[in-house]
Amino acid sequence: MGMTITEKILARAAGQACVRPGQFLDCKVDQVASMDLQGKLVFNTLDSLGSDTLFDTSRVALTLDHHSPAHSIAIADVHAAIRKAVKKYEVKNLFDVGSGIMHVVMPERGLVLPGELVIMNESHTPTGGAIGAAVIGVGQTDAAVAAALGEIWLVVPATIRVNLRGALQRGVTTKDLALHLMSLLGYEKKAIYKTIEIGGPGMAALSMDARFTITNYCSDMGAKSAIIEPDDVTLAYVKDRAQRTFTPVRSDADCHYEEVIDVDLAALEPLLACPHALDNIHSVESQAGKTIHEAVIGTCTNGRFEDIASAAAIVAGHSVAPGVRFIVVPASREVYQRAMKEGHLATLTDAGALVFPPGCGPCMGEHSGVLGAGEVCISSGNRNMKGRMGSGESFVYLGSPQTVAASAIRGVIADPRTLQPADRETAHAQ
Repeated sequence: MGMTITEKILARAAGQACVRPGQFLDCKVDQVASMDLQGKLVFNTLDSLGSDTLFDTSRVALTLDHHSPAHSIAIADVHAAIRKAVKKYEVKNLFDVGSGIMHVVMPERGLVLPGELVIMNESHTPTGGAIGAAVIGVGQTDAAVAAALGEIWLVVPATIRVNLRGALQRGVTTKDLALHLMSLLGYEKKAIYKTIEIGGPGMAALSMDARFTITNYCSDMGAKSAIIEPDDVTLAYVKDRAQRTFTPVRSDADCHYEEVIDVDLAALEPLLACPHALDNIHSVESQAGKTIHEAVIGTCTNGRFEDIASAAAIVAGHSVAPGVRFIVVPASREVYQRAMKEGHLATLTDAGALVFPPGCGPCMGEHSGVLGAGEVCISSGNRNMKGRMGSGESFVYLGSPQTVAASAIRGVIADPRTLQPADRETAHAQ
């Protein structure tokens, strides 16, 4: 019997010819990364373990993204401590304030590559699996040991395969696909400590931005990792970014999957995760007309260039509805600069949007757009549990950037498919 792509990557990392789900492995890692909320703890752990060197200073990275820029003295002190530790350990890759979100910046900078084993200690780590790497999230102690020794202990996960066929219809995105998968697998239910492998003929037409959205959302399904087999789209993306050589791998035709899920992309419609659960999935159409107070486009899920460009296309010629705060947070400096150069940020700000510096922004409810009691937000982010974006008495709906943009100009939850150019003069009246 053959192996899945994840099993092949772990076998190579462990120096074994073949591995199977449930097997315990000691693996050599290709990259380790952490971020502001955990990075200081990783360095503290290194100190407590008596380690003053890293296995490879070019293969450990830190990103200041969750609280970027610092919004309090306490956070400023955390950032300062990380910068000091980065100098002490001679870390080659510090992505400081304004660089963007780790899960976006690392692939952009060619530090997550096909066929690699990458360790990060942040919950949305599976995002990078869209590159065709096994990108696995761990706690601070495991991350510290991996940074020091270049090794980690892992259990081989079972794999759930998702086969895509057909093509997405107008107004439907891979965020809607991700929400559909969440409705099938549930929030931390069927996919706990498993790999979700996504492929099939429907994948070929999906861009890298679209693919990252799918793997990002798998983290809250409980997946240990998510992965997409590298193809021509992947290789074109990494060609001029890669910081080292890499070897793509693909699943064998006779590998074993614990479960196979088939999805007809053409049958999908715009979806929402409704308060207060990620798997409380309903159609946008069924929720249309509900008043909103804030609309957010950004996060490691949907703060990429294509997300911002698609939102700008929807709001062009419109104005944000009275009483709505429309916040746009590019996920990285690269995204910010490209969106600015191509005029999308101007289109959004002309409509009344606020554009914030690259980073996580209001996603975790601590700065840059915190919600008050009773307020309703529609976000392109990834979490909507009670109190996630501010007050425990606020409400968060999660949808695609197109759904968020359409809702921002309507002032209510709106299906992006209903907003046509002819509606430009009457957007606020409906």
